[in-house]
Amino acid sequence: MKRKWLSVLCALTLSIAAAFPAAQATESAGIGRVTPPVFVGLAYGTTALGGANLANDAGSGYRLGYLDEDRVFVPLGYTSETGISVVKTQNVWYGIDSKYSDSLKCYSSNISSDIAVGCWHVQLPAEAVLTTFEDALAQAQAVGGFPAWISGEWQVRLGAYTTQAEAQTAAETAGGTVVGTSSYGVSVVKTGTSTVLFQFDGGSERSLTVDPGLDDSVKSTTYFRSNRYYGAFLFRRVSGGDLTVVNVVDFEDYTECVISREMSRSWPLEALKAQAVASRCYYETRANRHGSQGFDICSTTHCQVYFGMANTGERTAQAVAETAGLRAWYDGELAQTYYFSSDGGATENVRNVWSGNEQIPYLCGVVDPYEATISDKIPYWNHTQTFTGAEITRILQGKNYNCATIVDFQITETTPTGNVKSIAFTDAIGKTFPFTRESVRTILGLYSMHYTVTKSGGTTAEPYYTDGGGTISSMSGVYAIGGDGSTRKLSGNPYVITGSGVQYLPAPVGGTTTGDAAFTVQSSGWGHHVGMSQWGAYAMAQQGKTFDEILKFYYPGVEIY
Repeated sequence: MKRKWLSVLCALTLSIAAAFPAAQATESAGIGRVTPPVFVGLAYGTTALGGANLANDAGSGYRLGYLDEDRVFVPLGYTSETGISVVKTQNVWYGIDSKYSDSLKCYSSNISSDIAVGCWHVQLPAEAVLTTFEDALAQAQAVGGFPAWISGEWQVRLGAYTTQAEAQTAAETAGGTVVGTSSYGVSVVKTGTSTVLFQFDGGSERSLTVDPGLDDSVKSTTYFRSNRYYGAFLFRRVSGGDLTVVNVVDFEDYTECVISREMSRSWPLEALKAQAVASRCYYETRANRHGSQGFDICSTTHCQVYFGMANTGERTAQAVAETAGLRAWYDGELAQTYYFSSDGGATENVRNVWSGNEQIPYLCGVVDPYEATISDKIPYWNHTQTFTGAEITRILQGKNYNCATIVDFQITETTPTGNVKSIAFTDAIGKTFPFTRESVRTILGLYSMHYTVTKSGGTTAEPYYTDGGGTISSMSGVYAIGGDGSTRKLSGNPYVITGSGVQYLPAPVGGTTTGDAAFTVQSSGWGHHVGMSQWGAYAMAQQGKTFDEILKFYYPGVEIY
């Protein structure tokens, strides 16, 4: 992969087309398109890291730099070490789990406190003006220290102490001054040690970028968290916190890695090619989904599953190469190519799944005859789940629905393709709780919206309630007296309203009890049902359909170019 993209690595929160004018080109037939590298969030938010380990797989060593205000990669330095870690400039410890963790976790049994990278250093006076990395490196090596790039200035620093007192003692011996960094600083260390190789502090505007390989003689690949990745890595301390880790990867490399996780590399080639086109479109229509967090798209099912090169192979590479630059279009616009595992017999109109969606002609429900031909291969093709009324009650109450015991569960409407569009639960006092669209599947954690419901058990026997001196067998002839002296006849399952809300009376005392109903859900399929069924693509490819025929079946009316 050419390194042209290094000149445009920034402005992550801008629109992708505008942010990367010098990106490597991928041209679609008849359309000159420039596709930038993809910024994939690997660790961020609650998963941000105190330290991130990198290890060379192909290529050797690393180039170190940052992105300036003109989006140009500025190379600062390099290291020939094959295993490095980038850590935040706070006290961190290297544990037996081979990870750097901060001091808040130092009492955990997995922390080895004798390998620490401290946040206090000794800055040595320069023997001469330092203008280059080589100048700083030569002086640092002479005293056992490390080069540091701090807000645009080269420095020579020594040690990594966990307390200011330790640093002060060392400073007095070495003839230097005690220093730290801002809350945006990072250190590059030799993995598994406390040896600092390079320190970087560009404030809130500049983030360290590590480009694997000392040159471009080979296409570098790198291990991060047990997975191999193409491309470079950007490390950003959002608001001065832990490290947000971003993989900066060529668009077609990203596409291959995605299809190897969203499908299996052993699947038919035409299915993989259909997935490659769908994945390209899916990314490009959501490329700034995580812009506020400093990257384009995440690596989970929230966006597209991405774990680097783990499952790539000859067939995934072939699928990407044979569809290079191809997208799905509708009426001159890039198609929104949603996809999912299996439909159980029919996909669904997007308006019947997600509220707020306008009619999108190519995201309509289609009856799918293909999946049934390979039903023995498809997970959850036939799946049964049984819920008691009490279980459904707990689920609803856990989601803040104020219901009594659920006694009925009915499908109230289906779509033209036979999927469930709306359902209703009814509780013991006759209150109804309706759900529509995607919630017909997600409220109970069902795999599919293609299902039937069968009820069994439950009785209509009247419960017995205590009256303070015995029991009553029914609500017949029972009245409640209000504070103003008015009376009201009671029926059904009575309740009282307290300061904490509605309180239903306890289980019956003596006599015949009401049985708990059971509801059996027989479903077929797995996923949201909008767009392309991945197992359907598999089945169509097995029957000799080409990737474009697959795409045009699941996205009616699209063109591929």
